[in-house]
Amino acid sequence: MRYVCFLGAFALISGCQEYEFTGVKEDTAVEPVPTVDEPDVPEPEEPEPVDTAITQPEPEPPIAVCSASPNPVSPPFESADWLGGRSYDPGGYELIDYQWRLASKPAGSAVSMPPSTGGTNREGFVPDLAGDYVGELIVTNEIGLMSEPCEAILEAIPAENLWVEVYWSHPNDDFDLHLVRDGGNLNSNNDCHYGNCTGPNYPDWGVAGVADDDPALDLDDIEGVGPENINIGEPAEGIYQVAVQDYRWSGQTYQGANAVTVNVYIDGAQVFSDTRDISGEGSTTWFVEIDWATGAITPM
Repeated sequence: MRYVCFLGAFALISGCQEYEFTGVKEDTAVEPVPTVDEPDVPEPEEPEPVDTAITQPEPEPPIAVCSASPNPVSPPFESADWLGGRSYDPGGYELIDYQWRLASKPAGSAVSMPPSTGGTNREGFVPDLAGDYVGELIVTNEIGLMSEPCEAILEAIPAENLWVEVYWSHPNDDFDLHLVRDGGNLNSNNDCHYGNCTGPNYPDWGVAGVADDDPALDLDDIEGVGPENINIGEPAEGIYQVAVQDYRWSGQTYQGANAVTVNVYIDGAQVFSDTRDISGEGSTTWFVEIDWATGAITPM
């Protein structure tokens, strides 16, 4: 039970009355709100660092481009130039060095690559023997990168229809080349050798007064290992024999035999080659007989 009382100055009724109070029960239970399990959210991972630098490609090496001109040439007087001016760098770098060398040459040749003058080329190369000469070029750019080797082949082809050459192994042992016609005697006018065939006057063979059928000794070596060569532009018909003499007073400074090689070219093609061991100051060794009328080549 509850009692309610009314009091007031103007109240017509005063006193307390008894009422029954009804309301919400104090022990009324409140339904709990159900909870929802939230999914596990993984912690965010740290991002990988990003390289913002731009990777530059490795520069390519320069390219060597080489050639020989004119090509072919006739030994031992015509010259050629080794050319490298067309070499380039793909990346645009400046080429600062042109390194030339003579990679190969015919056996017995005594020539070398002409010296550098600071440019791209090597000029004035004169072959002394018939055959192939290989020049090699490597270029370098301003950042130090070098090219792969470039190789150029220069052909040396005799212009004369008959070309005979000789070289040997050991220096300071003078060998002399002889070309004898029609069974003539050594050291006579029928024999082209160092004593009568180096010009300005040459033996008058074939048709009198015609120079094309006369022989000439272009190279005569004394202290080295050769080469020497004798040639005829338009040989007259007849028999030609090739001999090598070991000069008697050469002052040989070694003991033993010397390997001597003789090569013969007809119309620019090699038709004979032989190497023989020669010893004995003043000795004469006959190598080959050439019948110009028939083209027969007979070793002796």
